[in-house]
Amino acid sequence: MAIKATAPEGIVEVTVAFSGPLGAFSKGHLYRANDPVVVKYPQFFRPMVVRSTVKTEPAIEQATAGPGEKRGA
Repeated sequence: MAIKATAPEGIVEVTVAFSGPLGAFSKGHLYRANDPVVVKYPQFFRPMVVRSTVKTEPAIEQATAGPGEKRGA
């Protein structure tokens, strides 16, 4: 079974541990993309990836109106 991967918008992950004037940052920790440390050191971050083996079914639009319903109204 294939594992589906998605990247949540605005969340990044530390790729390598590093330290600097803003503190120490460990590999795998998560930060918001607009955090000052991410803005200052973008080379140490990548978009977070969430893996799942659960299949999500796409929403299927109803093709016809049901009894008493108007389609597109």
